[in-house]
Amino acid sequence: MNYLNQGFIDAIETLATRLGLTVPRDGQAEKNNASQDLYKLLSAISLYYQKQLKHEGQLAINYLRGRGLSGDIAKLYQLGYANEGWHNLEKAFPRNQRDLITTGMLIKNDEGKIYDRYRNRVMFPIHDRHGRIIGFGGRVLSADQKPKYLNSPETVIFQKSRELYGLHQILSQKKSPEYIIIVEGYMDVIALAQHGIMNAVATLGTATSTYHIQLLAKHTKALFFCFDGDNAGRQAAWRGLESSLPQLHQGLDASFMFLPDGHDPDSLVRAEGKENFLNRLKQATPLHRFFLDTLAKDINLRNPAGKTQLINVTKPLLQKINEGSYKQLLIDDLARMTHIESHRLNQLISDQQVTQAPAVTQEKPKTALTRTPMRIAVALLLQNPEIYTKSIEQIDLNALNTKEHEILLKLLQQLAANPKTNTASLIETWRDHHYFEFINRLAAWNHQVPEQELVKEFIDIIIFLQKQNQELIIRQLIDKSRQQGLTETERLHLQKMLQERHV
Repeated sequence: MNYLNQGFIDAIETLATRLGLTVPRDGQAEKNNASQDLYKLLSAISLYYQKQLKHEGQLAINYLRGRGLSGDIAKLYQLGYANEGWHNLEKAFPRNQRDLITTGMLIKNDEGKIYDRYRNRVMFPIHDRHGRIIGFGGRVLSADQKPKYLNSPETVIFQKSRELYGLHQILSQKKSPEYIIIVEGYMDVIALAQHGIMNAVATLGTATSTYHIQLLAKHTKALFFCFDGDNAGRQAAWRGLESSLPQLHQGLDASFMFLPDGHDPDSLVRAEGKENFLNRLKQATPLHRFFLDTLAKDINLRNPAGKTQLINVTKPLLQKINEGSYKQLLIDDLARMTHIESHRLNQLISDQQVTQAPAVTQEKPKTALTRTPMRIAVALLLQNPEIYTKSIEQIDLNALNTKEHEILLKLLQQLAANPKTNTASLIETWRDHHYFEFINRLAAWNHQVPEQELVKEFIDIIIFLQKQNQELIIRQLIDKSRQQGLTETERLHLQKMLQERHV
């Protein structure tokens, strides 16, 4: 446990994996055996791809050499090659068709045809932190292939939001690295390793999640987010910052390095070398500076309204940080920017009020509504019921049938029954409901969506919410599979949903 910096259960699982054993859990022996079979199959597939690279992958070898990668690095990351052809895996593993479909290595389309997911691609095995292969990434070798990078779909053993490419290799070299760099792609991870920087990880097509940060915080006390300097890169960095906030009280330090125009970590380290790259890391923007500079941008701090605005936008974020020295230092910085005493800011941020005798008893003002996709969609429907008929083809009522979507679903059902219903009629049907006051507020709420964007915004939100609900169902089925197993009907339903999402 001390050597690997792991808890008891994780340490037991790591030892079991190294010995080729499965840790038994109550009522889960059959499920664990099934998962173990998938791990073994993916490991065998990785060896198959590595042999393909060695014997039939000259095009892939030329690509890797062109990126400056050595044979040793290719071996360390177990790089391979998926040959051209639609049925190579099926022929190589004729007895494993069902598991190949379950892991997403084979695709079964609506017509029942089965074919390889990966063709003519450099293959990157994805490991969990215990070293087990749980999926693959594939990079095209032909300019006319799409997409450029393709990850395995999520399965019962692979959830993208819980895994980091390259973490296994870092921990196999050093249990507690001084720092870890978060980059955008697995080629960046490998390119940095080629130059002796064995500290990089990449997310797998997802934003940096709170779980990612919790996982990394178990192994290091310093994180560097290394992203493009454009708007998309800064948005990705901001999401990483938000995910880091709950961990800051535990001594975690985070900094942000934005790359020069036209460079990614791969091209930059090749152009400037290891030492210059590390010097850039040393000059990275610390979290507290990126946090306040980003929020204060475009706010006029020379007047009270601007200072109030800055406090209001920082407040919900600061509340995510547990009490401690880091939070206090951030509040002190904010105090200097707004010229408000730190103790007063502490009161404002923790929702405390200064004790004083009010001259007149006043009605407590209502808390401003936070803009969320759900609230915006409901407000748009209430204020513009005609949106329903303009977006009906995009609406799937079954996909919104959850407790979280209760208000939106009922409004849509009302409009489905009578598309000509007006705002007043919609509101009136909620009069005896405990949501009535909330509905009234949304009916008069400034949702900030421009008139010409109303329909597009509503459709975008509906698609987002329906997809979000699908993801929830997938997650619930995966969790059930881990805990008690699935019925055959549930297993086929999960498999179908995963295939529909990734085909």
